[in-house]
Amino acid sequence: MSRFDPDPDRPYATCTQCPEVMQDETAMRAHFKATMQGGRSHRVSITNPTRTERIEQELDRIADDALYEFTNGLDELILSGDVTEAEIDAAVITVTRDFADAWKDSK
Repeated sequence: MSRFDPDPDRPYATCTQCPEVMQDETAMRAHFKATMQGGRSHRVSITNPTRTERIEQELDRIADDALYEFTNGLDELILSGDVTEAEIDAAVITVTRDFADAWKDSK
């Protein structure tokens, strides 16, 4: 079993406002619909995300870490006096394309 696989013995979600336990996303959506009142429904806590959701969370974490390291690196450049914030502002426009290209090149 991969760390991304959900635990088959645990429910997908639990309601934070009633005792409802949902076994999958379909049941969660049905609970939302059944408890809808005045444009609001019960809130739930996803306690056992799907494999796809777990992978998405990991990708988000990796991207957040990369962006944190990137912005810290920019701060270090500015603090060292090697570049100005204005120079970074002018050059940073090309970075998103470079991140996308790095992903394509890594495959």
